[in-house]
Amino acid sequence: MAHEHNWSLVYDTFIPEQEGLRESLCTLGNGYFATRGAFPEVDADDHHYPGTYLAGGYNRLNTEVVG
Repeated sequence: MAHEHNWSLVYDTFIPEQEGLRESLCTLGNGYFATRGAFPEVDADDHHYPGTYLAGGYNRLNTEVVG
């Protein structure tokens, strides 16, 4: 089929400097909640910032919850 990838985002290389852009482009949301398109197994670092976000809600990544 000539147009096999019309509806596909295909990333076939790993470029750490572009991970932030890729995660942003692959974010899925509905206007209230959004889940950033990061690999499930990654932690936040210089190249990744995974999370689920609430519009109008603010909470820093470094918050510690005990209990």
